[in-house]
Amino acid sequence: MAFYSYVGYFRMQKALKINWIAELGRLGKDEKSDWNKIYHLLVIPTLKEPVAILEQCLKSIEMQEYPKERIFILVALEEKEGAEELERKKRELKEKFEAVLGGLFFTTHPKNYPGHMPGAGSNRTYAVKEILPILKDKVPDFDNVILTTLDADFVIHEKFLTGLTHKYLTTEKREKRTFTGVFWYFNNFWQAPFFTRMVASGVSFWQLSEMTGSDKYMNFSSHSINLQSLIEMDFWVVNKVNDDGEFYWRAYYHFSGDYIVIPHYLPIFADCVQNRDMLLTIKEQYLQLKRWAYGVEHMPMIIKNYFKRSDIPLFSRTDRVLFLIRSYLTWSTLAVLVTFGGITVQIINPNFAMTTLAFNLPYFTSRLLALAILGLLSLIFLQERLVPPRPKKWGISLRIFSFVQWIFLPLTLLFYGSLPAIDAQTRLMLGKYMEFRVTTKVRS
Repeated sequence: MAFYSYVGYFRMQKALKINWIAELGRLGKDEKSDWNKIYHLLVIPTLKEPVAILEQCLKSIEMQEYPKERIFILVALEEKEGAEELERKKRELKEKFEAVLGGLFFTTHPKNYPGHMPGAGSNRTYAVKEILPILKDKVPDFDNVILTTLDADFVIHEKFLTGLTHKYLTTEKREKRTFTGVFWYFNNFWQAPFFTRMVASGVSFWQLSEMTGSDKYMNFSSHSINLQSLIEMDFWVVNKVNDDGEFYWRAYYHFSGDYIVIPHYLPIFADCVQNRDMLLTIKEQYLQLKRWAYGVEHMPMIIKNYFKRSDIPLFSRTDRVLFLIRSYLTWSTLAVLVTFGGITVQIINPNFAMTTLAFNLPYFTSRLLALAILGLLSLIFLQERLVPPRPKKWGISLRIFSFVQWIFLPLTLLFYGSLPAIDAQTRLMLGKYMEFRVTTKVRS
């Protein structure tokens, strides 16, 4: 993880230094590479997020160096939030952003909509379908529209859209690709409790290392795709808790295996989990990770199509399915095995202590642990280069603890690594199905 995180970090730094406007100007004016024909539609599903958080997201879009008249924002609201609150949000956001963009649209996803389970995927699907007729009047050819999904707390770098556009226009088979930036969960980093800071860092580096070091990186949280391709795919899944994981497989099967996710390495900044107090934050972080781990719900669709789609090369299908199965098994078992594996073996087989392997186990584990600590220290060093400065009001004790906190990493991995995954997978196995819930977002 540490190696590929550094590779990804240096690629991000390189992307941030490039003058993407100048690079776009060098592409030429032919039908395939004229960036002046490209429009962006950014879709933001929201439920009960404070207006201040939405404003920060929209502000980052307003600050893009991409021409504003070719940027459209779609805020996808939920009816169950209440008519009065929805009108207030629409009014406040229109006052600040409507005049500076190519278009600011709002939709309201009805409660109990037929065939829809409440969630981001169903909300986005309903929203995009609703505004397609309006968008058609502004952009006749949907092949020239790049749609990007954003969570309500996401803040994108000012070069995000220009860098994305360049990567899109210079990619072969771009209509069969999705594109992603680098995720940093650092918006409220020093306001959040120490354990959610560790989770945020872990998720950030895990995503970065996966997108950098794997050809099987799967969609996570935010992705960009050709709008016409999305329409042909029939949008997102509308009847499941998570839509990101299944979106990858829907695209993979739709394009007959000729599909990958391509990073452009421009950053997306997001929130750490933070609620009103410590106990609520502990619970909120656990529930968020349990919802992510519930992505195992997509396995029946994936396996069914694995056997049906003989048109896709067997190696490609098998490689990806085994990678996914390994990922879910590792998620639910790794922290438990590392913590209790040695003790468990001796309980099951008391004679294990007399074997050569048992005699040499401390030697090998100590060296593996030393390598793991070196990797952790290198990631802590990298994190210090990325996170905002510590609050000036912090005393020396808080500053010291912000480094000492890493001694709690084993407990954090156990509680926030394996347990939510075991919980989610066991619930699915027993038929205790989950429903979508929005992670509460609070800024102190």
